[in-house]
Amino acid sequence: MIADGEPLALTGVVVTEVLQGLRRDVSDVEAYLSMWDMLEPRGFSTYRSAATIFRTARSRGFMLTTIDGLIAAIALEHGATIFTLDKDFTRIAAVTRLKLYSPS
Repeated sequence: MIADGEPLALTGVVVTEVLQGLRRDVSDVEAYLSMWDMLEPRGFSTYRSAATIFRTARSRGFMLTTIDGLIAAIALEHGATIFTLDKDFTRIAAVTRLKLYSPS
C-alpha cells in the first residue's frame, strides 16, 4: 500500500494496540507511526455507532471487541477503507457499509 502510494491513516486505538505490544525499538516504531495522518472519533456519534455495530454483530451471532467496533465506526465516519488481517472486520463488513482493502 505504501509503495503504491495509497493514502494511509491510523486511529489512536490502533496506535495504542501496536505500541503496547512492543518490547524493543519503541522509539523507532513511534517515529514511524507518527508520520501518518490520524482519524479521530468525531464525538458522541462515533461511540453510538460503535455500540450499534456491536449490537448488530451480537444479533447476527458473533461477538466483537469494543475496540474493533470503535475502529469500524471511525472508518465508516471518515469513509475510510480498512486494511486488516483480522477476520472480525470481514464479519463487520458483512453487516455494515465498511470497506475492506484487498490487495490487487
